[in-house]
Amino acid sequence: MNDQKRRTRGNGGLVAICIAVSGLIAGLKRIPLTNRIGDDGNAFWGIAYDTYLLFFLICGYSVQTVAASMISSRRARGQYRNARRVWLILLILAAGGGLIAGLLMFFLSGWISGGLFKTLPAQTAIQFMAPGLLFSSLLGLYRGYFQGMGSDVPTALSRFVEELAGLFFMLHMASRLGDYGKQVGALLRDPGYEQAFGAAGGLLGGVIGEAIAVVFLFILFVMLQVSFRRKEKRDAGKGTESYGRITGIAVNASFPVMLTGLTVHGCFILDQILYLVLMPKAAGNVTNWGIYTGKYRILSSLPVALVTAVCSALVPSLSAAHSARNMGRTRERAYLLIRTSLILSLPLAIYFATMADALLPALFSVGDMKVAASLLRRGSIAIVLQCVAVALSCILQAMDKKRNLLFNAVGALILHAVLLYFLLSVGGQGILGVVNGVIVLYAACLIFHLLSLRRLISLRAGWGRMLGTPAICAGVSGLVLFFMAMLLKGKIADNILSVLGFVVGGGLYFVLILALHGITERDLKAIP
Repeated sequence: MNDQKRRTRGNGGLVAICIAVSGLIAGLKRIPLTNRIGDDGNAFWGIAYDTYLLFFLICGYSVQTVAASMISSRRARGQYRNARRVWLILLILAAGGGLIAGLLMFFLSGWISGGLFKTLPAQTAIQFMAPGLLFSSLLGLYRGYFQGMGSDVPTALSRFVEELAGLFFMLHMASRLGDYGKQVGALLRDPGYEQAFGAAGGLLGGVIGEAIAVVFLFILFVMLQVSFRRKEKRDAGKGTESYGRITGIAVNASFPVMLTGLTVHGCFILDQILYLVLMPKAAGNVTNWGIYTGKYRILSSLPVALVTAVCSALVPSLSAAHSARNMGRTRERAYLLIRTSLILSLPLAIYFATMADALLPALFSVGDMKVAASLLRRGSIAIVLQCVAVALSCILQAMDKKRNLLFNAVGALILHAVLLYFLLSVGGQGILGVVNGVIVLYAACLIFHLLSLRRLISLRAGWGRMLGTPAICAGVSGLVLFFMAMLLKGKIADNILSVLGFVVGGGLYFVLILALHGITERDLKAIP
């Protein structure tokens, strides 16, 4: 039993590490890409990627969850023949849906870029991203299969392979196609072609990374078929499900997952549509959108990726405690998730806010740094709110409260959409209005999730210590960083100042959080 626990804990640690590293690569690889394609190129990249995201949420987002749940339930009953039938039906649905969605995205690229977003140069990037819908749907299917068979390790490893391969091919293809676009632009006397083709090349590199991850999982799938066939032969064959019944179950199970995905991730698509449609005549609106999606969203996603990885690794223990009806253990784990999200997000948000003027020039060599710094300072609030909202979402997910998650996300998204419309159309806040709308979005998510949890597990006590200790530690380190930036800005290079601020601020925060018992040895042992 002890060996089994150690293996489970080791696998959990491996999964958390792979997810965290994959998230960091996903964010950091955009930095050299931005330096290659510029702010306008980032705008084209963002338009194409969010268009892909919309199609993917409809055609393939639910595949992984549905495959995992349907295969897992049949494996638990020893129905390996039915699990094989589920796999075949989902393979047809995933491949067919991804192929149809990819074709639609390709042929509608002109209308989407020119008609909807008023940014025709993004058409090439949208076309190059379209094949990714097929590969991402197949990726979700394979990952769901392995999760259904009881292992998260192939999923985590495939994400690492995808991001690592995508990093290499993204930079290579962005450079190659960017040079080609530069030649085309010289002939047509339009310099925008270089950034448009560079963005298309970067997206094509990501698609190649997805294809390599599909091949990786296919090889693992083939290797496991000997064991699976052996179990399938031992299946008595009683209660064999028809393909029609499996198809109906899969379609019905996909709809709520798809709806939840559209609600949770729809804010990115909604923000893009509202901003580019409501402000088509604003000077530099495409460039500002590129700054937002290519600089602010890159950096703000890094703390979220870290918190998501850690909280996801803690979900199984919380789910087990809830299933065992151990309310004390459930509440303890829930507090640990919330406290961990605060401990990780607060110092990073403070660091971004105080060091933005030095950090952005240290990372990026092209584009407007002042606008980017103002967005990062303003959006540091959203980083903390989003990280805590992620932790609360993980708690609700572990307690199998999907309906609460859906209703809370819908309410927050409606509030966000109404507010953003007025901020852009009436308030004229421009790209800062988008960040303000995001702050309201995650604040609403956090409040709605807390209200749901208070009814479920009575989260009442310990908020002063849980919130106050990391806030005090982060505040003290932030003051030190603020005065350091004031004294040293312009006297030493921005990259040195950024690294020095990270080391000093992080070291001081770590010492303070331990000294004030913001995190205990027991907490550290509980985190894989």
